[in-house]
Amino acid sequence: MKSFLVTVATALVTGLFASPALAETEVLAQSGNWEAFGGTTNTGRPVCGISAEIEGRYFGLKLFAGNDTFTVQMGTSEWKLDDGAEIELAMHYDANSPWRATGAVMHFSDGDAGLEFRIKRDELERFQEEFRTGSELQIKFMDVLPNWQLSLQGAGELDGAFQTCIKNLP
Repeated sequence: MKSFLVTVATALVTGLFASPALAETEVLAQSGNWEAFGGTTNTGRPVCGISAEIEGRYFGLKLFAGNDTFTVQMGTSEWKLDDGAEIELAMHYDANSPWRATGAVMHFSDGDAGLEFRIKRDELERFQEEFRTGSELQIKFMDVLPNWQLSLQGAGELDGAFQTCIKNLP
C-alpha cells in the first residue's frame, strides 16, 4: 500500500477558490470531460490544473505557484458538510494500490461543499502516471459520504498541457 503523505489544507481555503468572474484562467486543452487549465486565481496567484465535472461531481488537481505540494479538490452540491471537518478517504486508479488522505471540508465560491488535501510534489510523478494511464478513479469515503467512480477517459491526453503550464509557473 502506498504511503500518501498528506497535509490538510487550511490556509488555502480562503481566497483560492476563484469564481469564474474574478479568476483569469483559461482552458489549455480539453479531452472528454477533462480539461487542463492555467492562469491566476481571484487573488492573482498563478495556478495550473487538470479538472473535470462528471455527473455533478468535481475533481481537480492543482499546483499553485510557490507551493511545494499539489492540491487535490473534489466536491458536489449534494454534500452538506461543515467547514473544517475532516473526511478520510482512499482513492485508486484501476487496480493500483490506494492513495489514502484526510480531506478538509471547505466550500467553493458557488457554495458547494468540497474536500481538499495536498500531496507532496515529489509524489506527483507516480500519482500522475496512474492518473494518465488509468481508465477509472474510485474514491471510497470512510465516513458518511457515498463512494465515487469517475471515468478518466480523456484525462491522460492532457498531461502535456499540464506539464507545460507547470514549467512556466513563476
